[in-house]
Amino acid sequence: MAIPAVPAAALGAVAPQDIGRASGVNNTLQRFGGAFGVAVAAAVFSAHGQLGSPAGMTAGFRPALAVSALLSLLGAGAAVLAGRRAGAQAAPVAAPQPEVMADADA
Repeated sequence: MAIPAVPAAALGAVAPQDIGRASGVNNTLQRFGGAFGVAVAAAVFSAHGQLGSPAGMTAGFRPALAVSALLSLLGAGAAVLAGRRAGAQAAPVAAPQPEVMADADA
């Protein structure tokens, strides 16, 4: 559910001339976050378990899953805090007023 919501929020928070840059940064950070999460889970698994036996697999899988869940909760908390801060800083934008053109014949 977060995959389509995050880019929409990121692109909706920038000026139209910065949408390309924001899209690139968002895409890069999503890829980096995925690689970082896999690397952390693999490091925790290798520190606590092994692939040689079912018991070793379980011994490594449980802490790796716990760390992954903790990282997910930290990310969700950061998103909530960022959303609150962005909502509090947003100033209402007045609608542009149409220009009144003077008659050329008058």
